[in-house]
Amino acid sequence: MVEDLAASVEWYGRNLGFRRHYDFELPGARASMIVRGDARLELYQVEGAVETDPGRRDVATVLRSTGINHLALLVEDLDAVVEDLQARAVEVAIHPTLMPNASGDRFAFIRDNEGALVELFEPAAVA
Repeated sequence: MVEDLAASVEWYGRNLGFRRHYDFELPGARASMIVRGDARLELYQVEGAVETDPGRRDVATVLRSTGINHLALLVEDLDAVVEDLQARAVEVAIHPTLMPNASGDRFAFIRDNEGALVELFEPAAVA
Protein backbone atom coordinates (compact mmCIF):
# COMPACT_ATOMS: atom_id res chain seq x y z
CA MET A 1 0.00 0.00 0.00
CA VAL A 2 1.31 3.44 -0.89
CA GLU A 3 0.42 6.98 0.16
CA ASP A 4 0.82 8.50 -3.33
CA LEU A 5 0.11 6.10 -6.20
CA ALA A 6 1.29 8.39 -9.01
CA ALA A 7 4.57 9.21 -7.22
CA SER A 8 5.26 5.53 -6.49
CA VAL A 9 4.56 4.41 -10.06
CA GLU A 10 6.91 7.13 -11.28
CA TRP A 11 9.63 6.23 -8.73
CA TYR A 12 9.60 2.50 -9.56
CA GLY A 13 9.72 3.33 -13.26
CA ARG A 14 12.54 5.86 -13.06
CA ASN A 15 14.71 3.97 -10.58
CA LEU A 16 13.99 0.27 -11.08
CA GLY A 17 12.80 0.01 -14.67
CA PHE A 18 9.15 -0.86 -14.02
CA ARG A 19 6.47 0.26 -16.48
CA ARG A 20 2.77 0.75 -15.92
CA HIS A 21 0.82 -2.25 -17.22
CA TYR A 22 -2.68 -1.16 -16.23
CA ASP A 23 -4.67 0.76 -13.61
CA PHE A 24 -7.84 -0.24 -11.80
CA GLU A 25 -10.15 0.97 -9.07
CA LEU A 26 -11.91 -0.73 -6.19
CA PRO A 27 -14.29 0.89 -3.71
CA GLY A 28 -12.13 3.31 -1.72
CA ALA A 29 -8.92 2.44 -3.56
CA ARG A 30 -6.96 3.07 -6.74
CA ALA A 31 -4.25 0.73 -7.97
CA SER A 32 -1.64 0.22 -10.67
CA MET A 33 -0.06 -2.99 -11.88
CA ILE A 34 3.54 -2.28 -12.84
CA VAL A 35 5.87 -4.75 -14.57
CA ARG A 36 9.60 -5.33 -15.04
CA GLY A 37 10.43 -8.40 -17.10
CA ASP A 38 8.56 -11.27 -15.44
CA ALA A 39 8.04 -9.32 -12.19
CA ARG A 40 4.66 -7.75 -11.45
CA LEU A 41 3.97 -5.40 -8.59
CA GLU A 42 0.57 -4.08 -7.51
CA LEU A 43 0.62 -0.67 -5.88
CA TYR A 44 -2.52 0.40 -3.98
CA GLN A 45 -3.56 3.78 -2.63
CA VAL A 46 -6.41 3.37 -0.13
CA GLU A 47 -8.58 6.14 1.29
CA GLY A 48 -8.14 6.46 5.05
CA ALA A 49 -5.02 4.28 5.25
CA VAL A 50 -2.99 4.65 8.44
CA GLU A 51 0.74 5.30 8.49
CA THR A 52 3.12 2.44 9.26
CA ASP A 53 4.55 2.29 12.76
CA PRO A 54 7.67 4.53 12.75
CA GLY A 55 9.63 1.68 14.38
CA ARG A 56 9.29 -0.23 11.12
CA ARG A 57 11.74 2.23 9.52
CA ASP A 58 14.64 0.53 11.33
CA VAL A 59 16.12 -2.09 8.98
CA ALA A 60 16.97 -4.55 11.77
CA THR A 61 13.43 -4.30 13.18
CA VAL A 62 11.78 -4.72 9.80
CA LEU A 63 13.87 -7.72 8.79
CA ARG A 64 13.08 -9.47 12.10
CA SER A 65 9.33 -8.85 11.85
CA THR A 66 6.70 -11.36 10.82
CA GLY A 67 4.70 -10.85 7.65
CA ILE A 68 5.89 -9.60 4.31
CA ASN A 69 8.51 -7.00 5.09
CA HIS A 70 10.25 -6.28 1.80
CA LEU A 71 10.28 -6.80 -1.95
CA ALA A 72 13.27 -8.54 -3.60
CA LEU A 73 14.40 -7.98 -7.18
CA LEU A 74 17.00 -9.94 -9.14
CA VAL A 75 19.81 -7.83 -10.65
CA GLU A 76 22.78 -8.79 -12.81
CA ASP A 77 25.39 -6.31 -11.54
CA LEU A 78 24.65 -5.31 -7.96
CA ASP A 79 27.51 -2.84 -7.63
CA ALA A 80 26.55 -0.99 -10.81
CA VAL A 81 22.86 -0.88 -9.86
CA VAL A 82 23.59 0.47 -6.37
CA GLU A 83 26.05 3.03 -7.75
CA ASP A 84 23.43 4.22 -10.26
CA LEU A 85 20.75 4.45 -7.57
CA GLN A 86 23.05 6.41 -5.26
CA ALA A 87 23.68 8.86 -8.11
CA ARG A 88 19.88 9.28 -8.26
CA ALA A 89 19.81 10.04 -4.51
CA VAL A 90 18.06 6.76 -3.64
CA GLU A 91 18.66 5.80 0.01
CA VAL A 92 20.84 2.70 0.39
CA ALA A 93 19.86 1.01 3.68
CA ILE A 94 22.38 -1.86 3.40
CA HIS A 95 25.26 -1.66 0.95
CA PRO A 96 26.24 -4.69 -1.18
CA THR A 97 26.90 -7.61 1.15
CA LEU A 98 27.87 -11.25 0.68
CA MET A 99 25.18 -13.71 1.78
CA PRO A 100 26.23 -15.48 4.98
CA ASN A 101 25.79 -18.93 3.40
CA ALA A 102 29.08 -18.57 1.44
CA SER A 103 27.34 -19.33 -1.86
CA GLY A 104 28.64 -16.15 -3.44
CA ASP A 105 25.18 -14.60 -3.64
CA ARG A 106 25.09 -10.90 -2.78
CA PHE A 107 22.39 -8.46 -1.74
CA ALA A 108 21.74 -4.82 -0.89
CA PHE A 109 18.70 -2.99 0.46
CA ILE A 110 17.35 0.35 -0.71
CA ARG A 111 14.31 2.36 0.33
CA ASP A 112 11.65 3.40 -2.12
CA ASN A 113 10.12 6.89 -2.22
CA GLU A 114 7.91 6.08 0.78
CA GLY A 115 10.53 4.26 2.84
CA ALA A 116 9.64 0.64 2.00
CA LEU A 117 12.58 -1.77 1.83
CA VAL A 118 13.53 -3.20 -1.55
CA GLU A 119 16.18 -5.92 -1.70
CA LEU A 120 18.43 -6.10 -4.74
CA PHE A 121 19.72 -9.66 -5.15
CA GLU A 122 22.63 -10.80 -7.32
CA PRO A 123 23.04 -14.59 -7.50
CA ALA A 124 26.49 -16.11 -7.78
CA ALA A 125 27.47 -17.56 -11.13
CA VAL A 126 26.44 -21.21 -11.30
CA ALA A 127 29.39 -23.51 -12.05
